[in-house]
Amino acid sequence: MLDFGWPELFLIITVAIIVIGPEEIPVVMVAIGRIMRRLHYIKYTISQQFDDVMRDADLDDIRKGVNFEARDEQDREVNFDEAAADEEYILLSSDLSKNTEVKNKEGGSDE
Repeated sequence: MLDFGWPELFLIITVAIIVIGPEEIPVVMVAIGRIMRRLHYIKYTISQQFDDVMRDADLDDIRKGVNFEARDEQDREVNFDEAAADEEYILLSSDLSKNTEVKNKEGGSDE
């Protein structure tokens, strides 16, 4: 973003000494330091307020509630048998394909 090399910095320092004067440079640097400190504090307080709003909105509870684990009504984890679910899916898909084939055969004989 700001790509300053040694020649640019030397030019900025020289212009600052000529325009501001060597006696006023420490005062200006202190003022710039205070401004930077205030900007960092403002950034910190805004991020803290955002975190407080997130906590007040109970988004942590929503985040905890949205997960990939099965839970029952009492919010207890339910053991999920993935192999049994896969078998059930295969059986349902095969039954569906058989029903579709039967309907296609019946529909073809009517024409």
